[in-house]
Amino acid sequence: MEGLARISLLRRSFTVLPAAAGFIISYWFIHRSGVGVSPDSIAYVSAAHNLVQSGRLIDYTSHPLVDFPAGYPVLLALLMRLTHADPLDILQYLDPALFALLIGLCGYMADRMGFPNRWYKPLLLVCIVLSPALIEVYIMLWSEAVFIVLVVLFMITFRRYLYRHSLGTLVLAAFVAGLSCTMRYAGVTLVATGGLLLLFERGRWSFRRFGHVLLYGVVSSVLLAWNLWQNVAATGTLTGARQKGITPLLRNISYYGDTFSGWFLFGNSRYLLGLIVGLVILLVLVLLVTRGLPRLKGDYPTFIRIGLAFSLLYSVFMVLSATISRYEEINSRLLSPLYIPLVFSLAFPLGWLSRRVAWRIAAVAVLLLVLSSQCLADYQWYADVAEGGIGGYTEDDWDDSPLVKYLEGPSPFLPGYTLYSNSPEGVYFFGGFSCQLLPQKAFPGPIAQYYAGGRQYLVWFDDGTNDAILSLQDVLTHKQMKLVRQFTDGAVYITGDQ
Repeated sequence: MEGLARISLLRRSFTVLPAAAGFIISYWFIHRSGVGVSPDSIAYVSAAHNLVQSGRLIDYTSHPLVDFPAGYPVLLALLMRLTHADPLDILQYLDPALFALLIGLCGYMADRMGFPNRWYKPLLLVCIVLSPALIEVYIMLWSEAVFIVLVVLFMITFRRYLYRHSLGTLVLAAFVAGLSCTMRYAGVTLVATGGLLLLFERGRWSFRRFGHVLLYGVVSSVLLAWNLWQNVAATGTLTGARQKGITPLLRNISYYGDTFSGWFLFGNSRYLLGLIVGLVILLVLVLLVTRGLPRLKGDYPTFIRIGLAFSLLYSVFMVLSATISRYEEINSRLLSPLYIPLVFSLAFPLGWLSRRVAWRIAAVAVLLLVLSSQCLADYQWYADVAEGGIGGYTEDDWDDSPLVKYLEGPSPFLPGYTLYSNSPEGVYFFGGFSCQLLPQKAFPGPIAQYYAGGRQYLVWFDDGTNDAILSLQDVLTHKQMKLVRQFTDGAVYITGDQ
């Protein structure tokens, strides 16, 4: 009995210690200069503040938040109500706690995959702890921090359903999938993953099975349907006005492959290598899902089936959506939900191959290669953060910005005027002013209205480059503006009718 207790304690330590390490790493990065804040972060924070203060889900532009789902701002608002603290202060502890929870869930999942060697689980968890993709997410104010946890929770709960086929586990898995859609619209791929696995599960169709599929579809989609209905009622659009994509499909596949090169192959690659890596990964996923999964039997393939199916659907969704509509290029943040499903799905075969000495050496070499790559990336992260803080609006460089100090002082704007900017998030974050983004070049109607409008300010950040919106030269050429203040890093203008 004493020997069994020691083994149990050892197994738990293989999970607890990495989870504690993840918490410490995330907290250390955040403690340096505060949680990282990007433009998306400010949309979440402003919506949470407005929800608490006025009961309306509106962002820093005073318009309904529809570009992002409502789940993450609602979560922040609830935490604000409970703690009476600002989201930036809450996230200093919530992000590390979520990272530790994620690692703990991965340890739980690894225990049930039956690795043949005890050393394999701790090495796998160390890979997750040191993953630059995950560290980046869990030091920023991003909804991916919750979304990735929900992805792993879905893998665990849906596996339980596939073994028990009980209504309780089905509803729980469907609820987790539906909840992910309120964190990111890409959560539809998690809903689709469950639906795909239910439809192609082995066994004959029956009334009970049909009922389970129908129940899953309803429960998993109701939250997203409600969110989209609210969006349409508020703005007439499902997810806001979207520009048509300008990045070709092959270029997006190259970005996709380049991201994986950055994760595992010692740095980013060039276009051709990124394209080859991307095509190979997509082809392997297609072959595994269509050819490999139906032949797998036993315990561990259940996790593999879920992970690979989600990886394929999510990959295709990201590549196609980035081609159809215009947003930031495919990067580590957007693909971070793939890290754990792919690592678990592809690492388990290495663990079983390592039963033989030769394959064991090869498996260890692969893991050490991944760990070395991640350690190099982590060291670069450490150096950058130690020098200037986490990138974004909490970076040290903003402390010396004359324009920021101008916004942080007494209100410099006349009442009754509308503020526009090429970086309205910065105007809100530093000054607390509601501000509009300059019109996008793809929409002539809003451009004409802006040029014809009066009683406006323009706050221009020299670092706020955005090719999709009007440039400063465009505005000054077509609209009569007067310079209010010139700074080394920007300027403030007012319409000539003042």
